[in-house]
Amino acid sequence: MLSCKQVTRVVARGELEEAPWRTRLAIRMHLMMCRHCRRYVDQLRRIGEALRACFVGEAVDPDRLVQLESAVLARAGLEPNPPSPPSVDPLS
Repeated sequence: MLSCKQVTRVVARGELEEAPWRTRLAIRMHLMMCRHCRRYVDQLRRIGEALRACFVGEAVDPDRLVQLESAVLARAGLEPNPPSPPSVDPLS
């Protein structure tokens, strides 16, 4: 069974949809049994809805969103997904 830390990390990063079906099943089973993680997921959903409502009709700078996401994840004790390094051809 997955730990609370593993579940919250996957959910907070938004990786649930891309996760393998076994991982998604394990997370759903964990959420059925763990009220603390259920509350956390519900809080994340509500925060997302509130932020989307704040930015309706506004053009949002993608760089600013990345900065906000990194700040929120850092405050939550989670590491943000590192950006992929640019591919460099060693022969050039």
